[in-house]
Amino acid sequence: MSKQANHKSTGSAPSNSNIYDTYIKGKEIYYLLGIISLVCYVVFSDFISLKKVYLFRDIGSDSLNIYFPWLAGTSDYLKNESSLGWSFSQGMGQNLFPLWIGDIFSNFLTYFDKSKIPYGLVFMEITKIFLAGFIFYKFLKEIKLSNFSNLLFSFLYAFSGFIILGGCWTVFSLEAVYAALILYGFERWLNHGKFLWLVTGITLMAFLQPFFLFMYTILLAAYAIVRYHDVHEKNNKQFFLFTAKTVGLATVAVFMSSYQLFADLLQYTESPRVGGEASLFARLQKQGMFDPADDVLRFTTVFRSFGSDMLGTGNNFKGWQNYLEAPLFYCGIFCLVAFPQFFSSLNKRQKYFYGVLTFVFCLPIIFPYFRYAFWAFSGDYFRTFSLVIIFFMVMFSARAISYIEQQGKLNKVVLVGTVLFLLFLLYTPAAQFKGAINTSLRSFATFLLFAYAALLFGLSQRTSIRHMSKVLLIVVCVVEVMYFSSITVNKRDVVTQQILNEKVGYNDYTVEAISYLKQTDKDFYRVNKDYSSGLAIHSSINDAKVQGFYGTPSYFSFNQKNYIKFLGDLNVIDVKDENSTRWAKGLGDRPILFSLASGKYWLSKRTDNAVQGMGFDSINKFGDVKVYKNKYALPFGFTYDKGIGEDEFKKLSPGQKDFCLLRACVIGNEDKTTFAGVRSFNVADTTAPVSFDNYLTYVNELKKENFKISKFSENNIIGDVNTADPKILFFSIPFDEGWKATLNGKEVKLYRLNCGLTGLLTEKGKNTVELTFVPRFKKIGTLVSLISLLVFAGLLALNYFRNKPKTNIQE
Repeated sequence: MSKQANHKSTGSAPSNSNIYDTYIKGKEIYYLLGIISLVCYVVFSDFISLKKVYLFRDIGSDSLNIYFPWLAGTSDYLKNESSLGWSFSQGMGQNLFPLWIGDIFSNFLTYFDKSKIPYGLVFMEITKIFLAGFIFYKFLKEIKLSNFSNLLFSFLYAFSGFIILGGCWTVFSLEAVYAALILYGFERWLNHGKFLWLVTGITLMAFLQPFFLFMYTILLAAYAIVRYHDVHEKNNKQFFLFTAKTVGLATVAVFMSSYQLFADLLQYTESPRVGGEASLFARLQKQGMFDPADDVLRFTTVFRSFGSDMLGTGNNFKGWQNYLEAPLFYCGIFCLVAFPQFFSSLNKRQKYFYGVLTFVFCLPIIFPYFRYAFWAFSGDYFRTFSLVIIFFMVMFSARAISYIEQQGKLNKVVLVGTVLFLLFLLYTPAAQFKGAINTSLRSFATFLLFAYAALLFGLSQRTSIRHMSKVLLIVVCVVEVMYFSSITVNKRDVVTQQILNEKVGYNDYTVEAISYLKQTDKDFYRVNKDYSSGLAIHSSINDAKVQGFYGTPSYFSFNQKNYIKFLGDLNVIDVKDENSTRWAKGLGDRPILFSLASGKYWLSKRTDNAVQGMGFDSINKFGDVKVYKNKYALPFGFTYDKGIGEDEFKKLSPGQKDFCLLRACVIGNEDKTTFAGVRSFNVADTTAPVSFDNYLTYVNELKKENFKISKFSENNIIGDVNTADPKILFFSIPFDEGWKATLNGKEVKLYRLNCGLTGLLTEKGKNTVELTFVPRFKKIGTLVSLISLLVFAGLLALNYFRNKPKTNIQE
C-alpha cells in the first residue's frame, strides 16, 4: 500500500508536499468562494455587523452626495409612480428615466424604504466581489489555464483596487462584473460558438452606461484579433467571417438595451458636458499626441500599481488628482512579479500579437493624449482604462503561472530583472515625491516582492517545494489582499449606525420642517435651504431627493440642458465651467428668481435677520431649523401680457434681469414670429429703483390670472387659468420636449420661455390645461428592444438546434 493511501486509511496528516493535491486540487472554485468569504468577513466586518454603513464622508463623498440621494429619491418616487419619469426633486425638474436600469443591484435597493438602504450597500458590494471572482474564474478556465492559476488570479481580480477602492463609487465594481462577463462570453463564443453570455454582458454594459460601449469596443476589438489568432491558424476568410458574426451579435446586444439606450444617448448629447459650452472635447484634442505624462502622474502611476494606498488613504492621498481619480492599477503585487514571465511562454507568432497589444495599451499610460482618445476626448479620466490594465495584468500573469506550473519552466533572468526593476521604482522616486510615500506599506511591498519571487521560483521546481509553493502563494496573496483592502475600506471616514440614528445629516430637523410644510400647504412650491444636511467634506446640494421636497440646486453628471441654460443666462452659474454645470447651486443667492420659480419657503440655521431682510416671514422652528415663508412667492403657473426678446434680455445686468422677469416674459429667438402679437416690454423700465412695495405690486400683477392646480403628480398636471385676454401662461419647469400640453382638450405647443423654462399661449376666458410627461424615445426604444429580444431568442434557438447532438435511433 502506498504512503498516500496509508495516510488516508490511518487518518494521519499528509506530508507538506501533498497538501495542495490532497485538499485543494479539483475543488478550486469552492476554495475561491471560501477565501473571498473569509477576506470579505475580515475587511467588511464592521459593515456586516451594521456598526458602519458603506457611505464615505471623505473624498468618496459622491456616495453621500449623489449616489445615496439618488437611491433615496428613487425609493420615494417608485412608491407613487410605476417607473421613472420626471422628478421635481432634481434641480428645478428633470427626466430621471435615462441611466436608471443599468445598475441592477441599486435598482433592487430602491424597492426598500430609504431608511433601510444604507445598511444594504455593503452586501451589494460583497455580492459584486463574489460575482467578479466567480465570472473571472470561468473566463480563465475558458482559456484553458490550470485550476490553481484560475483560483489565484480570480481572487486577485475580485479584490483589485478598481473594485475595492472604486466600489465606493459603486458603478466601478459593477462595471468590473459586466466586463468579466463580456470576456467570459467572448471566450465561450470563440471556443464553442455559444454566444448567450457575450450578448448578455454587452446588453448589461449598455444599460449601465452606453458610453462604456465605446471603450469596450476598443478593448474587445483588440482582444478578439489577438485571441482569434492565438487559438486558430491563419485563415483570413474564417477570421473575417467570425468578426462579422461577432459584430452582428454585438449589434443585437446593444439594440436589446434600446428601451433605455435612446434616452441615455439623448441625455448625453443634450448635456452641457457633451454638447454645451462646458465640453472638454476641443481642449483635450489640442493636446500634443506625444506629450508625455507629467512627473506627478508618472510617480502616481508607479506607486498606485503597488497598492491603492501607497500614497495615502482618502483625504491624505498625495498624488495626481485625487484618491479616486488617480490610476487604479493595483491587482496584487504578485501580478507585478509574474506578468513579465508571460512573454517568455509565447511562441514567435504569439509574441508578435501580444507584443502589439501590450504596446497599444501602454501608449495611454505614457502619453495622456491616447488616454483622452480612449475616452473620446470627453474627460481626463483613468476609470475604465484602469480596469483594462488590470485585466491584462491579471490575464498575462495567470497565463504565465499556468505555463510555469505545467511546464516547470521559469525565465530566471527575467525574474531577477523584474524584481530589481520594481525595487528601483519603489526606492528611487524624485526627492520632491518621497514625502508622499507610505513607507510602512513600501516596506511590506518590498517583503512581498522577495517572497513572491522565491515562491515563483519554487513553483517552477519539480520537487515537493512546488506543491508547498502553491499553498504559500495562496496564503500570502490572501494576507496581502486582506491587509491592503482593510486599509482602503476601514481607514476612511464613513457614516456609522450611531450617526444614522442621531438628528444630524439627512436626518436633521429638516425632516420635521418639511413634514410640517406638507401638512399645512398642499400646493406646489419650492423650498430653499441655506445650509447643507450632508455629512461629507463636500456640502450636499441634493438634499431635496433624500428629504422629500422640491428645491432648485442639483449635483448630477448630466443636468438638464435648459435648466443649465436658465441658470447660465441669468448669470447664476458660468456655463463654460464644467464643474458648475454639474454642481448647479440653484437660486438661493437670487431671492427674486427664487420667487419666480415658485420658491415659497426658506429653511435656515442662521441666527441673524438676513432671511427676513429678503422678504420672508418666520413661521415656525424645529430644533435649530427656522422655517420662513416668502411674501413674494409666485405660483407654479402665472401669466404675462408683455414680452422681451432673448437677445435684448441677455444685455441686461443680473439685477435688471431679475426685475425684468417680474414684468415681462423672455421670448426665445426661435419663437419671435409666434409671439409677435405680444406687447413689447420697455427695457428702460428696468433702470428705475425697485422697492419692496413695487416688488409686491409686480408679483400681485402676475398672480392675478394664475394657474390653479386641480391635480398634480410628477408626470401629470391639470389645472385652470381664466384670462381676460389671450396671454402667455408660464410654468416654472425646465423646457423638455417630453412634456406635452392640451388646452381645452386640444393639443397645443409648449415653448421655451424665460431662458430655458416652459410656457404656452392661452385663449381668452377659462382654459383647462393638462401637462403630461413621457420620456422621449421610450416607446420606440421599447419596440426596438422587443424586436431585438425576439431576434436574439431566434438566434439562440437556431444555434441550439444546429449544435444539438444527433442520436441514431435503432430499430
